[in-house]
Amino acid sequence: MEMSGTKATVDAMTELGFTEYEAKTYLALLRDNPATGYQISKDAGIPRSMVYEALGRLTNRGAIMSLPMGDTTKYAPVPVAALLDSLRHKYEDALDAAHDLLSEAESQAPLEQVWNLVGHDSIIARARDMIDTSEKEVLASLDDETLVELFHNLEGAWQRGVSSRLILSGVAEVGFGQVIRHPIEESELQQTTQSLVLVSDNAQVLIGGTGTSDNCIWTGNKHVVFIARQFIWQEIFTQKAMKHLGKEILSILAEEERNAILGQ
Repeated sequence: MEMSGTKATVDAMTELGFTEYEAKTYLALLRDNPATGYQISKDAGIPRSMVYEALGRLTNRGAIMSLPMGDTTKYAPVPVAALLDSLRHKYEDALDAAHDLLSEAESQAPLEQVWNLVGHDSIIARARDMIDTSEKEVLASLDDETLVELFHNLEGAWQRGVSSRLILSGVAEVGFGQVIRHPIEESELQQTTQSLVLVSDNAQVLIGGTGTSDNCIWTGNKHVVFIARQFIWQEIFTQKAMKHLGKEILSILAEEERNAILGQ
């Protein structure tokens, strides 16, 4: 269990830009300090020559403190909270600077083209940007997993006065906007349980899968946007009609659709 925890901690630090030896050195100091380079080398299980390189880099990064004591030097870690707070400010400043510099050079991709987005992170990032920059309306068809990832963005848009209409294929609760439930059995039949359709301000649309495929298209093409927007409005109308007509008609239509899909 301890080895597993150590690996997870080292992995977390490497995600923050530390090398593996730097992470192991800092972790060893957290557990036992102050300590000499020789002690750290034994505790961390890394070569002495590499320990001193790691200690030098950690000192320069402000992650550890040193105390010369005659012929030797002892080291202690900067407290975790202080280290992470320093890194947070550093990355925020770097991100702000990068945003300003990159924005000056940015040329927007032509909206009329249909662009492919591959990978879960890039899809969610695009969806968040569409929601965060919306001014009038957000229409979306979402599964639970995607809803959770976009929840705060959607809620923020609603709080600043953006109209929100959501079609949900899961069971997650939403306390704002117009919410329509798509029957789970119908979603499974149509294989839309891990799909995403997002329309922002009648100007942009993101369509695709958020599950194993993680592949979407994004465009501002007015014809594609129109079709996607009509799809969501039609789905809203259909589910409202089903609610009034009752489950019996839904069962009949679902059976007819199932037979059509199976070619019966």
